[in-house]
Amino acid sequence: MKRLALGVFLFLGLVRAGTYVVQPGDTLWRISQAQRVDLTTLILANHLPGTELHPGQKLLIPERYVVTKGDTLWSLARRFGTSVAELKRLNGLSGDSLRAGQTLWVPAPARPEPAPGVVTVARAYLGRPYRYGAAGPDAFDCSGFVQYVFGKLGIKLPRTAATQWSQLEPVSSPQAGDLVFFSFSGGRVDHVGIYLGDGRFIHANSYERRVVVENLEAPWYRKVYLGARRVDGSQITAAR
Repeated sequence: MKRLALGVFLFLGLVRAGTYVVQPGDTLWRISQAQRVDLTTLILANHLPGTELHPGQKLLIPERYVVTKGDTLWSLARRFGTSVAELKRLNGLSGDSLRAGQTLWVPAPARPEPAPGVVTVARAYLGRPYRYGAAGPDAFDCSGFVQYVFGKLGIKLPRTAATQWSQLEPVSSPQAGDLVFFSFSGGRVDHVGIYLGDGRFIHANSYERRVVVENLEAPWYRKVYLGARRVDGSQITAAR
């Protein structure tokens, strides 16, 4: 059992940007189990003629997406960089209609860095004081910190956490450089930080009164966590 668990852990560690690099001794079944992907879906996503694999081969690992109100096959194809025909093939769909709550397999989006070095820039301001309404460089509030970090990289973001949330593309699970959002009030977006990877994020913390790194999986943050958004070149907006 320990050997199997270790194998699964190693498999998961080899996933990068929605791909998996085949290792000696791998089989499609073992990969599908480790990545929690239906075997048939894994074969379809990679257009495999059979089950034979070779070390170093790269496999695309699709992810699950839950349809929300207003989604269409066309809008999802555009969001995930694929085609309507491919989405239908991957999910065995014959028609074009979708329903809210329906689960689809979609190509995992490539893992883009929203800007080179965003994590490095953010970490450079660890310990800077928190001050409501401040946007750096001597002090920050939460959204001011995010806006300032991306501004150093030439990307202009809206000033408030709520506007950042509304204008950026949602992602199902954050990657390093994505923004993570919270609602401490219970009714609206009122806090934002920058995800660093490995379950950690950096933010201007009003309680600690400074910029700190904390664990996104901590019970307090999980309770108020709303989701993640991604910044890329096509989503640059005028600063407000």
